[in-house]
Amino acid sequence: MSKINYDEVPGCYLHCIKADCKMASHCLRQLAMQNLPGNLTAVTILNPQLTKTGEGCEYYRDDKPQVYGKGFKNMQKKMFPDEYSTFMYRLQGKFGRNPYFERRKGAQLCSPSDIKEIEAALKAINHPELKFDAYVEKLNWND
Repeated sequence: MSKINYDEVPGCYLHCIKADCKMASHCLRQLAMQNLPGNLTAVTILNPQLTKTGEGCEYYRDDKPQVYGKGFKNMQKKMFPDEYSTFMYRLQGKFGRNPYFERRKGAQLCSPSDIKEIEAALKAINHPELKFDAYVEKLNWND
């Protein structure tokens, strides 16, 4: 992916100024810098002394779209009430009450790390086969 839509870049996203890095053409931080609109007065950049050029940079963000889960209301229909209570309370402990329900109804997408948490909760109640209501591919800016 050589171009990104700068409107998708999260606010206060850390940009990288190391254009000479061999990973720059696939790093979201450098792609954000390359596609910086001229009307922005200021942006947040990574300290160049802390970044490494090439592989091994801890700030590297791959430009490959990743799979996000969208909603999991249908999971409840396939669980017994006690199973659902265990599942729900475990995830509410992780995400919080309102964020749990936002993810459940699909108002907030479940990031790849959220998906791992939900899969672990499903495994804990012996329902690892249950799936999300839908799946979406998009750039993973933060996870």
